[in-house]
Parts: sequence; structure tokens; C-alpha cells
Amino acid sequence: MQVHKGWEQPIIEIENFSFSYEEIDKQPLLDGLDVTLNPNEVTLLMGASGSGKSSLALCLNGLYPEAVEGISSGDIFFLGKHIQDCERGELTQKIGIVFQDPESQFCMITVEDELAFTLENRKIPASEIFGKIESVLKAVGMQRFIHHKIHELSGGQKQKIALASVLLLEPELLILDEPTANLDPVSSLEFIELVEAIQEERQMSCLIIEHQAEDWLRLIERVLVIGMDGKLLADDAPDRLFSEQQRLLEQEGIFLPEEYSGGFEGRKRYNQTVPAEKTVLSVRDLSFSCKNQNVLNNINIDVLAGELIAVAGENGAGKSTLLQLMAGLLEPDAGDIFLFDRPLKKWRENKLRKHMGFVFQNPEHQFITDTVYEELTFGMKCNGYTEAEMENAADLWMGQFGLREHRDNNPFALSGGQKRRLSVATVLDVSPDILLFDEPTYGQDAATTTELMDYVMELKAMGTAIIFVTHDMNIVDAADRAIILKQGGVAFSGVPDTLWKKTKMLYEARLRKPARLRQNRRESHVYDIIH
Repeated sequence: MQVHKGWEQPIIEIENFSFSYEEIDKQPLLDGLDVTLNPNEVTLLMGASGSGKSSLALCLNGLYPEAVEGISSGDIFFLGKHIQDCERGELTQKIGIVFQDPESQFCMITVEDELAFTLENRKIPASEIFGKIESVLKAVGMQRFIHHKIHELSGGQKQKIALASVLLLEPELLILDEPTANLDPVSSLEFIELVEAIQEERQMSCLIIEHQAEDWLRLIERVLVIGMDGKLLADDAPDRLFSEQQRLLEQEGIFLPEEYSGGFEGRKRYNQTVPAEKTVLSVRDLSFSCKNQNVLNNINIDVLAGELIAVAGENGAGKSTLLQLMAGLLEPDAGDIFLFDRPLKKWRENKLRKHMGFVFQNPEHQFITDTVYEELTFGMKCNGYTEAEMENAADLWMGQFGLREHRDNNPFALSGGQKRRLSVATVLDVSPDILLFDEPTYGQDAATTTELMDYVMELKAMGTAIIFVTHDMNIVDAADRAIILKQGGVAFSGVPDTLWKKTKMLYEARLRKPARLRQNRRESHVYDIIH
């Protein structure tokens, strides 16, 4: 059911629109979409990972299909004008996109230069540039960072600068593509509150692409759902959709907000097996610095066989660095790491990788081949698997993670969610003694998250130690032990149920309680977390 606001002209009209990446695709990625987006309306776009949500956003602002040599049919109108009749660059200014990874849209080194670059492209007079930069930085709460280098900012700060850059375009439609996926829980809430305030002030239309709707509920007026078949499955008000269409949403692998589901199956509390008293990995007096800045100081951790540990903390707390040190990808300045009582630095690389698997935060950092199949079988080939064994194992993982139809595709051509699933699958060809995951569930739909967690729990039951670096408090809630990093040290190490009672420490570490411990929409504002 499409919602129209009076007789105002729609911002976007999509009529029987289809899109494919290649002529040989059996099924269009987007198939016969009919959608209208209205002025001053906040719309949530949902769908399973790989259903074409980001591709649709890039079609709306005219970058696709040309940029990827794709194929489209049907029509898209912007304020009544067919997008094919718009001048080059016109739509990218009027329809601004903030991507999941803000670094992908930065061109310059400093905040000031990045924002000035945007204004120069708009041919804004030099005399007006500084004033506009000051104004937009004030709007996003980043005035004092004007001279900072972008790479030195936290994840949340980078996302605010990405938003500021888009706001300088003065767009009619703002598209946010999973903008909080890489942010710690408090930074995520702060960003949502910022978007809410800016939208109310500027009366912009907003299209938000997001897997988890919970914290956006107070903003959104409509929810669109794209199915895995590329068709529009739903267009309705949030309360009606989440109340009356739960079966449809669960079939499509879409997260239901906690207040509507009572806890989606993918976020359930698992019945834990007691970890064996066998130490797999030991971290002793570990310290590490980068560019003369201390990142980690005097870290001590023991990891037991069959234990699931969740490592959490704010952006920049050193979580990914700790994981890379544990994996032997970085060398500590001081201290030692032991795998089965043997110093990590004394392990040969090929032997180490048989005992330990590592999944990077950025999936592209671990891709080394030209096809999905080759990526899945590369490790197997190195370990002496036969062709038949590799074929069977690869087919199993491609089926498990929804990648069969992408068997011969280049890993770099996959969607963000598909890349993440492939990166996880590549370390599951054997059952190592310890698996290290850096944000394995970000950008994933409910079905894939559930499958991953179920498989992780199977490995755990067989004695594999699992370490997750995560911002997802529901994942932390399912762990045997939570480790919270703050200011370079371990601020907490213990069972999650004890962690949730430490309200002050949670907020200082920019974390929050899991969904099961919140009442309806309470704690959906930063103020509510503090009080």
C-alpha cells in the first residue's frame, strides 16, 4: 500500500523498473518495481542481504546501470523529470548517498579539504566556502575537528563527516545505506538522533537502507521490503507491517524489532555448554602502539577450548588490533601470545593456519582469487584435498551461505553482505582449534546471522574456541564471556549477565544492553541509556 501526502509532487517515481548486472542473469536483481517516494518522508528499505537494496539506491541517483555496465528497463522520475533527461552530475547532487563504509567516499586528507572539495565541485564562490564548512560541521557536531586528518577520526566521526559532505550538496533526497553498521552502539544512536534532527530541520526526504529497524522506528513512516526475487513484497506503515506480516518477514530472513517479535530466533540465547578447562590461547602482558600512540596496554587473556568470547568496546578501542595480534598478523611491542603453550612467533605459518582461522573486518582484505569457488577451495588445495573433496565442500558452503549462483563470480563483484558470507565460509573448510571473527555479522540479514551463529555453536560444542569482535550486543549476550576494552585496557571480563548490571561502565565504553533487556522503545535515545 503506497502512501501519498496530499497532492505534492513525488520526489521519486519508479515505474516497472528492472535491473541486472549481466545479460546472462536468469533473474533480474530488481524486477518490475513500482514505488513512489514522497517529499519530507522517511522511508525504510529492507530486504535480505544481496536483494539489491544498494543497487537500487545507485540506480536512483543515476550511477547505475552505466557505472557497472548493467542493464535496466522501466522508468525512474525525479521530481517529475525522467532521470535519463537529467544532466550528468545533476542527480548525484540532488540525491545524496551516505555509504556503509564512509572511507569509500573520501577523496582528501583533512576534514576541511574534504568538505571544500565538495563545495568547489558545486562551483561555490571561494568567499563562501569556509562559512558553509563551519555551518555544516556545527550541524553534525564536529566543529572542533575541522583541521583533523580523516584517517585519525573514529568510525562514528568519519560517518558524521560523510554525512556533512552530502549535506553540503543540499540534496532533495538523502539515502543512508546501512550507515551505522560499523559503529559502536552509542555512536549508532547518536548518528540516528543526528539524522532525525537534520531531517526535521531541513524537511528532507530520507531513504534508509538497514537490516535492523529497531532504533529507526521513531523516524520512519513507511517500510519497503524487496524480496530475494527482486520484487516489491511490502509497502506499509511500520507498525502494521511488523505486526501483521511477521511470517513474510521471517521467510525473507528479515530482522523483526524486539517489541514485535519478543526476540527473533536469530538473536536467541543459546544453551551453553561448559567450556573445557583446556587453554588454547594465552595473552600475557601484551602492549602495542601505532604511530607513537598506545593502543593496548598490559592485556592478559586466557581462551579456553569450546569457549565463545565476545570482545566489545567503542570505535577505536583496539578490538581489531587485539584480534590481529592474536592471529599473528601484528607483532606486539611487549608481552607474549601462546598457542598451546608455544609462543605464536615460533609457529610456522602453514602449521599455524591449520590450528587458527581469521576473518577480517573488511572481507576484501582476504580475497586472493578470481572466483567464489576458487576462494572457497584455495585453502583446501593447499591442504591436499582431492578435486572431489573440494567440489563437495565448496558446494556445501555455497549452499549454506547463499552463494551457489555466484560460484563463478569475482568475489569483489559481490554485494557487501555476500562478501562477508564468503569471507566467513573460507575459514570453515576445516575445524581449527580457534576461530577469530572481526565483526562477522555486520551487514547480514537475520537468516544468515542465524545460520552463522548456529554453525558457530556446533563448532563450539566440538571444542573450537571462538572469539568475536562485535558491536552487536545481542551477540555479546549469547557469549560465554564478554571482554570490554576501554582506553587500551580490559575494563571488564566476565559473564554477560554481570556486564548488563554495570550501567555506568557500559555507557563509558559506549555500549548498551541487549534488546531482550530493553522495554519497548526505551533506551532508544542516548539520554535514556545514561538515566
